[in-house]
Amino acid sequence: MSMWIDNDYCKLCLIYSRSKDLIDLGCGNKLPALLKKLAKIVDEENSRSKAFTSSFEYIKRVVKNKDPYQEKKNVLKEIGKRIAQNIEKHIASVNWDIREALRISAAANIIDTNVLGYENVHSLDEAIWDKPVIEDIPDIPKNEDIYLVLDNAGEAEVDKVLAKTLIHNGYKVFIVVRSKPYEIDVTIKDFEESNFNIISTPGSISPIAYIDKGFVIAKGIANAEAYAEFGKTKSLHLLRAKCDVIAKKFGVPKNSVLILSGDRIKKTFDKNS
Repeated sequence: MSMWIDNDYCKLCLIYSRSKDLIDLGCGNKLPALLKKLAKIVDEENSRSKAFTSSFEYIKRVVKNKDPYQEKKNVLKEIGKRIAQNIEKHIASVNWDIREALRISAAANIIDTNVLGYENVHSLDEAIWDKPVIEDIPDIPKNEDIYLVLDNAGEAEVDKVLAKTLIHNGYKVFIVVRSKPYEIDVTIKDFEESNFNIISTPGSISPIAYIDKGFVIAKGIANAEAYAEFGKTKSLHLLRAKCDVIAKKFGVPKNSVLILSGDRIKKTFDKNS
């Protein structure tokens, strides 16, 4: 079964995103070869997650850099650290309220590289106070391990506050990241000095593809789309509707903050629903 959420616009987003990656990374002269590669991918690959991952691996080879956005991630991380300090004080002041931590974590999903049609007009410290347009929060089971799947650098510092909040409320939490770089997402390298329980999954595809137990809390569009494709457990998703496709699917304005159950993700992304 094809798992392009929108067969046309998602492929257009792939072409735009990877072309802009190449230009931003100073290799615009390699565009003709990239476009040939992307044409093959969109023609042959039915998995959105695999298409975006394999095409970014191609970008890394072309620019001869295993982590081409490392400098950008470092800058975002420092911004996120500063903001997370204030968020942690706020969450502590409301008795480590899980719903409040979930709302802020979802709102922090404001940063991205090259999503088609997405323009971020807010700074992270402003964006974190935006309220969810949809808040569909299932019960988070106390008797299961929680797997918190992270997304972009910067906002990941905010997500650490969510992890602390869950731990304060008696949950056993594992932070899950990729082992290899993908766009501006955090990897195991970002947690070499960490007091959290950390799991890294193989390669650069969404960690969702590998989680088959516990309860998942996942950040961002890519992890939500991967869940629709690979998800095996109950889950909760924290994201913004950064593109027209996602906004239209959920009937919300673009850039809306969304907190969605995994069941709702699968039902909404199912082409036959």
